[in-house]
Amino acid sequence: MRSKKLISFHARVVKDINEQLVLKLIQENEIIASSDLAKITGMRPSTIFNILKELSAKSFVLFYGKGDSTSKGGKKPYMWTLNKDAAYVIGLDIEVGEMSLVVLNFKGELIYKRNIKIDTVNTVDELADGIITAINLAIDDNKLEHSKILGVGIAFAGIVDCRRGVVVMSSILPDLNFNLLEKLNVFPFKILLENNANAVAVGYKWKNNVKARKNYLTILIEIDKHVSGLGIGIVINGELYRGSSYCAGELYPHLPTLKEILASYRSRFPEGKILKNYMNSFDSIDIELVLQAAKEGDEIARLIFSKIGSIVGQTIAPAVSLLNPDMLILTGVVSELEEIIVDSVRKEIEMRVISITSNALDIVVDRYHQFSVAVGAASLVLENFFKLPVVKQ
Repeated sequence: MRSKKLISFHARVVKDINEQLVLKLIQENEIIASSDLAKITGMRPSTIFNILKELSAKSFVLFYGKGDSTSKGGKKPYMWTLNKDAAYVIGLDIEVGEMSLVVLNFKGELIYKRNIKIDTVNTVDELADGIITAINLAIDDNKLEHSKILGVGIAFAGIVDCRRGVVVMSSILPDLNFNLLEKLNVFPFKILLENNANAVAVGYKWKNNVKARKNYLTILIEIDKHVSGLGIGIVINGELYRGSSYCAGELYPHLPTLKEILASYRSRFPEGKILKNYMNSFDSIDIELVLQAAKEGDEIARLIFSKIGSIVGQTIAPAVSLLNPDMLILTGVVSELEEIIVDSVRKEIEMRVISITSNALDIVVDRYHQFSVAVGAASLVLENFFKLPVVKQ
């Protein structure tokens, strides 16, 4: 009797693994033929048919239509894709004074984004209440059913023990080692925590899927009037590297604030077609204003962004020398001025690393810019849902 139960258990495990494999392949390829699923997995066409039937019943996949016949003729293949409306994930980026909030559909497409100004929080309970309010806002704004929410990803600036759900250290609160997940158990769905730069790294890998490079760094640039910071997410051989105590990429460099950078250019404000209007209201200038001025062709604003890029390049050059990545992905508000930021970062790196390293390095910006952390946080949930189970021998 026991052996029959064991065989039955093993059969269920194999069935679940096969189903997850097929779902993962559809997710990776966006649209794929059932015949290709059989070839890739080595499963029988009848097995693939039954799995697709199961996944369709769960509303995870949809029949996309018939594809083109091969050059040899024959039946047109049946094509399958994910059902984008099958489920949703929510992502939050928690910063001092602000939260960025996004919703992605089952295909990982961004369908909602919002910035929320928040008051300074002084306790873990106040922080948790603010997060709960933001999650409920996303649910209400998008009329999401709880049963269709796969989970919520939350990203922080600081050190996060993602396995225990503990924020070890953060700029949001002076508290150390506080368990935030305990405060968020009011929801019936999964909640995941991660460092903000690491979330961007996961988001990039998720969005680019099998096309993603194997070794890359995400550079999260935070700079405004009175705050500045730089976080690095590290991916080695396709896997996020957090370090032995979740501190990998935490350089804690001293970066000048926007106010300090502006002070060095203040005498040249009269040369800028927009910044010249702020000679007598210097303290009102924030990064969004400088960004808009640069986009509108203000030369002094563009010089300021070039300076920011140079500072970032100088700061991350040692990490580039040490890790020799394929790619740097720059993100944050400043990444919206792609050409200036990328060029100035590259120039500083080229002056500080050997040419073999710099010549092999691609530098790009993440297309979600200021929402890249929140998108990455939401992607954590999708990556967890679609990941293949590890079978121990």
